[in-house]
Amino acid sequence: MTRLGVAAAGENKLGGSALSSSAGSRALDGRKGEDALLATVRERCHVVMGKACQYSSVPVGFLAALVANESGGNAQARRFEPAVYRHLKRLAEGHSSRYGGISVLGLERELGDMLRPKADAFHAVQMSESFATANSPEIAALHDEALRELATSWGYTQIMGYHMVGRTGTVRDLLEPRFHFRLALELLAQFIERYQLDPRCEFAEMFRCWNTGRPYGETTDPRYVEKGLRRMEIYRAIE
Repeated sequence: MTRLGVAAAGENKLGGSALSSSAGSRALDGRKGEDALLATVRERCHVVMGKACQYSSVPVGFLAALVANESGGNAQARRFEPAVYRHLKRLAEGHSSRYGGISVLGLERELGDMLRPKADAFHAVQMSESFATANSPEIAALHDEALRELATSWGYTQIMGYHMVGRTGTVRDLLEPRFHFRLALELLAQFIERYQLDPRCEFAEMFRCWNTGRPYGETTDPRYVEKGLRRMEIYRAIE
């Protein structure tokens, strides 16, 4: 009886040790993967990000983590968003100045402090009624392929194509790193000014703004901010 008890205890101990070893191995592999990801971002982007940040208070490490979160360091990354396309199509046809079921002009009044995912609040804030008023003729003149480009996110930090409406250049310029990071910093500056953020330390709020349009928004990936902050620390160590 005693021997069986000892054997059972030993088996439990070995089992626990094996589980612990497996978990530790996964954690180590995960850290190696993160290190490799940030090393890739550094190799591909550090110089151009550094030059872009010369005239900004946003640190290079924040941009690096944003790149890791959004594209994994792939300059050619792109993601088509059908809901945005449908809105732009209706706008081009003169049927709508609203994003989905949201009256953008009254968004703040209607939603108050509710936390909304990117699919609603982010695009709604960006494509406001003033956006529609100012840009409807230009959007209406575009062919379907061009509308699809506006409804796609592009490049290192996945900037939506519609941000190019009213700006000099084309959507494809978002794939050029220098242009891309200059515009990314310009868009971040708009969030910083709108919400009175400190770009030297309020990084969690900045990550949320980029993903949701608000400093306290609910990110599509619940770990988006956590990943960003951790990746900033990793990048700081290798920078």
